[in-house]
Amino acid sequence: MKNINLSIPILFISLLAITMQSCKKDDAPSPTYYKAAVPASPTPAADAVIPLIPAGNTVILKWEGVATTTWDLYFGPVGSDTLIATGITANTYTVHTITGGEYRWHVETMDANNVQSKSVTWVFYINSPPTAPVLTTPAADSVGFPVNGALEWSSSDAEGDAITYDLYLGTTNTPGLVAADLADPTFSPSMVAETEYYWKVVAKDAHGATATSAVQKFTTGAEPIMTFTGAYLADEPAEAYSYDVNFTKATSTSIEIDNYWNSAWVGVFEIDLVNLTYKMAYTEWGAYAGIESGIIDPATGTMTGTYTIFHNGATAEQGVHTYTKK
Repeated sequence: MKNINLSIPILFISLLAITMQSCKKDDAPSPTYYKAAVPASPTPAADAVIPLIPAGNTVILKWEGVATTTWDLYFGPVGSDTLIATGITANTYTVHTITGGEYRWHVETMDANNVQSKSVTWVFYINSPPTAPVLTTPAADSVGFPVNGALEWSSSDAEGDAITYDLYLGTTNTPGLVAADLADPTFSPSMVAETEYYWKVVAKDAHGATATSAVQKFTTGAEPIMTFTGAYLADEPAEAYSYDVNFTKATSTSIEIDNYWNSAWVGVFEIDLVNLTYKMAYTEWGAYAGIESGIIDPATGTMTGTYTIFHNGATAEQGVHTYTKK
């Protein structure tokens, strides 16, 4: 029987199969992967604080992204960032705002490969300035405002920002700065009696926004001590005896009497305008001396107190004095 060698055909078939498999892999196209280009670099920058622009209340939004056909824009205050524009052909859009506060926005598109591109949600804040301060105390053009009185005003901020104040005060209609960065809407400046003053207040928030009040004027009254000057009737009820005296200003807190105990003696009464009391310290007039203290009425200028008169060191008389303006 003749032997047949089958090894060569089998080897040929194996090589052909390998060759065909090799050719099939080389001919198949490599898959193409597309990655969306995420829009970035927003303007305003993320978490930026920008001022509210009164003229039109507009904000220009900008972003970076690959060339595309159109963009869709979502925008609004917190809780209402919705689609407001489609088919935007440039990487910018002007939006209109009404008030300050927090705003959110993002953009979306579909590129030429039908891959959706969507930005993250960006946030920025629009800062409203404080309201213009309203000058409340003293009222405009008021007369007789206490020389030691406190100026008062009011202002508010739409976003609830803390407000500080600069106070301007002077004797011309362009008052100068007298107090800066006040935390409270009140201040007691140093003023001169019976003088016309002009004043205004500038309110400031933490982001540099300001608002200025109108300029108002007022006139101060006399010094409080002047209530207790002039012609008086001195009365000693226990003696059923009265006589005339005159009080004149000695200092901003004291007055001088010209006829104490109806004896042409000069004495000084210290006036306590806070506790509404008066006092004459121990005072000597030759062989006589005296001491007195009592209460005052700032509305009428009346003074009522007890006194002691000494003669050569011994008590000569004690009683009550009532001083009433004539």
